[in-house]
Amino acid sequence: MKYKFEIILVIAVIAFIGIFLCTDAQMKTSGEEGWGGSDGVGSEMLEAQGYEPWIENSDYTFTPPSGEIESCLFALQASFGGLLIGWIFGSWVTERRLKKNSN
Repeated sequence: MKYKFEIILVIAVIAFIGIFLCTDAQMKTSGEEGWGGSDGVGSEMLEAQGYEPWIENSDYTFTPPSGEIESCLFALQASFGGLLIGWIFGSWVTERRLKKNSN
C-alpha cells in the first residue's frame, strides 16, 4: 500500500470537515453564536462581578474603516505567519540534511 499515509490524511480531513459542518449546522438551528470566543465571555463575567474599566479601550484600539480592509489585514497577518513558520521548518530540514550529509 504505497499511499497509506495520504489516504489516512484525506479521510481525516473529510471527517474534520464533516464534524465542523454538523456542529455549525446545530449552532445555526439553535440560534446561539457558538464561535464567539473567550473575550466576550470573560468581559461578561467581569461586568457581572461589578468591575468597571479604568479607561475606554476604544480610544486606543485601531478600527479599520471597512470590513474589506479588516479582512486584508487579517490575510496579511496570516500570510506572514505562514511564511515565518515555513522558513523555520525549512531551516530545520536543511540543517538536518547538512548534518546527515557531512557524516
